[in-house]
Amino acid sequence: MGRRLRFGLVGGSGPPDPSAVVERFAGPFGLYLHVPFCRSICPYCPYNKVLHRPEAVSRYFDALRNELRLYDASRRCFTSLYVGGGTPSLCLDELAPVLAGLGVERERAVEVLPTHATAEAVARLHELGFDYVSLGIQSFDERTLRHLGRLNTAEDNRRALAATVGAFACVNADLIFDTGFAEPSVFLHDFEICCRAHVDQISTYPLMHFGYTPFGKAPHAPRVEHDLLRRACEIAGRLGYERRSVWTFTRVGGPLYASIAREFYLGCGAGAATFTGSDFLVNHFGLRQYIAALDAGRLPLARRAHLGPRRAALYYAFWQLYAPGLDLDRFERLFPGARWIAPLLRALRRLGRLELDRGRLRLTGRGYDGYHDLERWVTYHLIEPLWEEMLDEHPARDRPPPAAVRERREADVVAGTRRLPASGGVS
Repeated sequence: MGRRLRFGLVGGSGPPDPSAVVERFAGPFGLYLHVPFCRSICPYCPYNKVLHRPEAVSRYFDALRNELRLYDASRRCFTSLYVGGGTPSLCLDELAPVLAGLGVERERAVEVLPTHATAEAVARLHELGFDYVSLGIQSFDERTLRHLGRLNTAEDNRRALAATVGAFACVNADLIFDTGFAEPSVFLHDFEICCRAHVDQISTYPLMHFGYTPFGKAPHAPRVEHDLLRRACEIAGRLGYERRSVWTFTRVGGPLYASIAREFYLGCGAGAATFTGSDFLVNHFGLRQYIAALDAGRLPLARRAHLGPRRAALYYAFWQLYAPGLDLDRFERLFPGARWIAPLLRALRRLGRLELDRGRLRLTGRGYDGYHDLERWVTYHLIEPLWEEMLDEHPARDRPPPAAVRERREADVVAGTRRLPASGGVS
């Protein structure tokens, strides 16, 4: 997307009026709510999160309700709802009054820690109106789970699948693969377990090496990752699944759980982002700054990037191509001046990276490989610098000790972990 997108400070005369933000939306929009609290901090996780402290939780949810009131959320109808974190399933009781009265047209989705997926929690999730759940499985291999710093065990993961599959309209299972740590067979075994458990969707992510996390920077092996996902495609085809996006596989004909591919969305909560179609807005990451802004009656916006027509069209097309594909008629209606993009799309079709399917441009197998690498470039060159800057708002006590985690990882390697060669170079 060209030179790095510039995010400016929101200051001076103060953040925009809530009605001014809403008026900027190019079409109907979804709602994202961020719950940053975790019992422990996973060392690979780059997202905005803090340790769960009861005294902070009540103040945070008071502030979140205030933010929704500023946006007059109870009088709106959102296309979808997504609650992420952090660990939202830690705070279901606190979420209840936040969700009360929200109008949502389609799915209501929430992220759930596998250890929380008990029969009682499933009933509670239904009471709160959730019909899509995403389980942070990550792996069924105990060594891999320890490597990732996860609290859930392989048995916890199996119980979570048994408790949720069939109980919701869509159950997504997240899996992470780290080609620098585990044999490919580990991830493929994890993938097959999820298929045979009949989850609705499997989201497969390469471990991203954010420099500000305890895992730190490390080389990727793109060709190994491409091959691993192609082998997952073979398993998926045998077991009734299809690749629906770069990193997701769904049951054939099943629902798609893809939070990041929402056209437009309003983000509320510390670290939440908003995309209106022409503006990208980011809330304060620090709880103190987030709560203070709302106590003063202001939106908790910290950064803003205005996308000109060209960048707005590219940003929109980038995420729609991720999933479920770029609807060409809708794209032309939203960005009538973006005819300049047509030669680029035609070139990608000629190169076999895109194909036209009932009015939508979708990625081909070759296109998935290229997008896999492009997604990582965007993550490291756009998202990581912004998040690293914003996470400085957190006090030191909420940051995990990098040295201790790195020492543990090095000990794992010495104990016999096989590292794959970084074929394909570092990106």
